[in-house]
Amino acid sequence: MQEFLIQSAGGIRLVIEIYSWMHIAAFLLSWVHADPNNKIVSIINRSTMPLWRWVQKKLPYKYSAFAPIVALMLIFWAIIAIPGIYFSFGATSIGFYTLNSAVLKSGLYIIAGVVSVSSQISGFIMIIAIIWFILTLVNPAYNNPIARTIYILIDPLITPLQRVLPRAKIDLAPIIVAILAYLVKYNLTILYVYLIKQNQLVLF
Repeated sequence: MQEFLIQSAGGIRLVIEIYSWMHIAAFLLSWVHADPNNKIVSIINRSTMPLWRWVQKKLPYKYSAFAPIVALMLIFWAIIAIPGIYFSFGATSIGFYTLNSAVLKSGLYIIAGVVSVSSQISGFIMIIAIIWFILTLVNPAYNNPIARTIYILIDPLITPLQRVLPRAKIDLAPIIVAILAYLVKYNLTILYVYLIKQNQLVLF
């Protein structure tokens, strides 16, 4: 029975991973303006748009365009948390866990998912900050959609630093943000590994 729980939890993880791949595909298809009448494109859009729209409603208007990215982060969290919660409570039915243990394990899976996603977000911020630093060296046109998108993402982080840093020919704020993001990502990765090993969490 325990083996069945592990396999079924792995199946749940696989389904969520496939859904994450569909979101990545939908994100890429939206960039290349794929034909919405194409059957495959239509299936992907119908599968992903409900979550995108729900996330979009929860975000401030300024960041509503980033709903696909936030939705993908939620799915990455679910890849860890949902199979873990399913296994934890399923294990109570065979006496492998007590109810209290199942609740505790479920909470740990939820935390592990949050830590994992936070680590990925930190890595994303680091990359965006480095790209923005490179762009500032070549003075990009702000009407460029890619440059504009990167600016909107990184501006809330670099603007406070720019106010306190001494003025210089080179804007050091993106580099400082990149270094801080790397340090956060590094420590979150250590914390994630510690949570998994210390609490003997099963990753499916």
